[in-house]
Amino acid sequence: MKVTILHIIESLVIGGAEVLLTESLKGVSDDYRHVVVYMRPPETLLPEVKAAKLYCLNYTGKYSLLSCACKLREIIKAEQVKLIHAHHYWPIIVARLAKPANIQLITTIHGLLSKDAFQPNRLSLYLEKLTYSKKHHMVFVSETVAQDYRKYIKTGSNCSVVYNFVKDEFYLPEYCSSAKENSEGFRFVTVGTLKSAKNHTFLLEAFKLLKGENIYLDIIGDGPLMDELQKNIDENSLEKVKLKGEHQKVNELLHQYDGFILASAHEGFGIAMVEAMAVGLPCVLSDIDAHREVTANHALFFDLDLPEDCAKKILELKNNAELRNKLALSGKARAQKFKRGIYLQQIDALYKHYLT
Repeated sequence: MKVTILHIIESLVIGGAEVLLTESLKGVSDDYRHVVVYMRPPETLLPEVKAAKLYCLNYTGKYSLLSCACKLREIIKAEQVKLIHAHHYWPIIVARLAKPANIQLITTIHGLLSKDAFQPNRLSLYLEKLTYSKKHHMVFVSETVAQDYRKYIKTGSNCSVVYNFVKDEFYLPEYCSSAKENSEGFRFVTVGTLKSAKNHTFLLEAFKLLKGENIYLDIIGDGPLMDELQKNIDENSLEKVKLKGEHQKVNELLHQYDGFILASAHEGFGIAMVEAMAVGLPCVLSDIDAHREVTANHALFFDLDLPEDCAKKILELKNNAELRNKLALSGKARAQKFKRGIYLQQIDALYKHYLT
């Protein structure tokens, strides 16, 4: 009989952690039987989930935490779960509350909890300290995330950094700058949920300074700031900036562009950025720790306090074909470290460690 591993995540919307989970389930060793639990809708990725069983806890907020924990405990018992792997803050809390003492818990921290949880709500830090145990194994998606967590929580030895991965289809043929130069202008793309952390408003400020240049920006993604961003674009007559909405096959679009840009205020890893690197797009990025770490500095970086610095770096990339080629090739080489097979090998080894 196969050993059952339970995976719990907040939702199955299209996002970095959610795609990582659904893609990893397609490749993790067949020695296991997988049960997936998500706390609430949306469930866009539901058809992509390869699992023996699927459950929704119908989480409605903090006041439903205990009921969700009780439901999860019943699922753990009914499915004879031997190992739990939890993603995101609230699913991790629920898993800790529900988990029997004899079952190992692996938790993956995907972002900076200081920004996403601890600073916005001090009670979340208290709850983290209350439920954390050094017996649990903590997985961080980057050294940046690990260092951020350790500023608040004193961790034990059961910790590891396992970088996220991007889908195999992003590893396309080599970038060729000569094929990109055309009369349609220089085309940038950014990909990400339209929320404040992704800092799209900053990009609009930079592109206000580039109105006279033949430079375009497509913003791929959906989210709560869609209307606000469109209003900003209209009021400032930014005809060369377009909101393109969500696209489920971004790999089919990226090769149409000349460069990738991201102005995130903070990131844990930056999957969209690595997807662009894997395709072979040179990147212009906000100067934050995760971007420096993951790219190993194979990009141009701009100061988040200075839209004019961002505009300057955009022009530098546009006007320097040699630089574009250099960053495209070195970025693509760096992206080889974030292939799916490498991640699966590390996670499988971790599962085997606790199941044998």
